[in-house]
Amino acid sequence: MKKALIAGFTAGSVLLILSLAIFFLQFRIFPEMADTYWSQAFRWSDRSTDWMFYLHPFVLSFALKWFWERYKDLFPAGGLMRALEVALVYGVVAMLPVLWMTYTALNVSGIQVLCWLCYGIFQAFVAGLVFSWLNP
Repeated sequence: MKKALIAGFTAGSVLLILSLAIFFLQFRIFPEMADTYWSQAFRWSDRSTDWMFYLHPFVLSFALKWFWERYKDLFPAGGLMRALEVALVYGVVAMLPVLWMTYTALNVSGIQVLCWLCYGIFQAFVAGLVFSWLNP
């Protein structure tokens, strides 16, 4: 249990730092994509829910940690490949259906949804790397 908590909090911390870095880089590298977040498709935050942005990496890392422990034996490759396989499975099984519905329900572009899919797979890959390093 202690190892799972350490791995979950470590992965969550790494994901939080990467999430913040990618968030600010996105606005510098792709300012036109950043403008889409000001559209009517997204609600304007009164800052009462901002804490959820910072909590998300930890929720994701503990969910992925559970998945990792339960199914890691199904992915026989080494650490790097195992992390990639888990990330791709997460992307196809968890993210693709949700993003499909998001694309059909919100006024967002296909490129934006594709970026979200790649970002989610990247997050799962990073968490998988942390898990393979701490608990192979």
